[in-house]
Amino acid sequence: MRRYWNTRAEGYSLKTTYDLQHAETVWLERLRPFLPESGRLEVLDIGCGPGFFSILLARLGHSVVAFDYTEGMLERASQNAAEACVSLTVRQGDAQALPFPNAAFDLIVSRNLTWNLEAPETAYAEWLRVLRPGGRLVNFDGNHYRYLYSSPYAEELKQPDYTDGHNPDFMLGVDPAPINAIAANLPLSRVDRPQWDVETLLRLGAGNVAVDVERKHFMGGTGHPISIIKSFMVSAQKEG
Repeated sequence: MRRYWNTRAEGYSLKTTYDLQHAETVWLERLRPFLPESGRLEVLDIGCGPGFFSILLARLGHSVVAFDYTEGMLERASQNAAEACVSLTVRQGDAQALPFPNAAFDLIVSRNLTWNLEAPETAYAEWLRVLRPGGRLVNFDGNHYRYLYSSPYAEELKQPDYTDGHNPDFMLGVDPAPINAIAANLPLSRVDRPQWDVETLLRLGAGNVAVDVERKHFMGGTGHPISIIKSFMVSAQKEG
């Protein structure tokens, strides 16, 4: 896993630069409900990659720890932060075993990480552990490999507008075969999300759990309508 994402660091950094130029407003609007009108938050960006969320939130004046498993991503995050003239604290480690004390952060953000994890429930428990009472967790993810185990998602592969989600402009020739093989054995490829996330967060004692989903609608091969969840946001609050 680490080897693969290190090979993707340069391409993801280009995507981060593109998003900062073209999608900053869209993402800020999605994050704004979880941000105070004033004041400085202690933020943990888990699976920060080249630093997209970290830079957005640092620009707003928040104190941000950019956290990732791969050194290549963190190097790019540091470079991108310097170019954006913002300061980040960069830490390497495992999202399933965080190296932080209890109740250290006001806000946790993450994007396109949890589907990668071998122990996602353990990760959510850890994220709640390091949140302060009343703190918020906001996770953006998708059903990226659900087609391996779900017939409705597999039907999408037959659609003329289907893409595998790997933009060649940002792949830089990296072969996705290793991550495709890894994903076949990951637990979140086998469950319907964000239903799983909601049930897990509630079981772990989180409150104010909410979701926002992006669906795709199309006609299946036998002419029946199909609706699948392509991407979603799940948010929760630490009780207390």
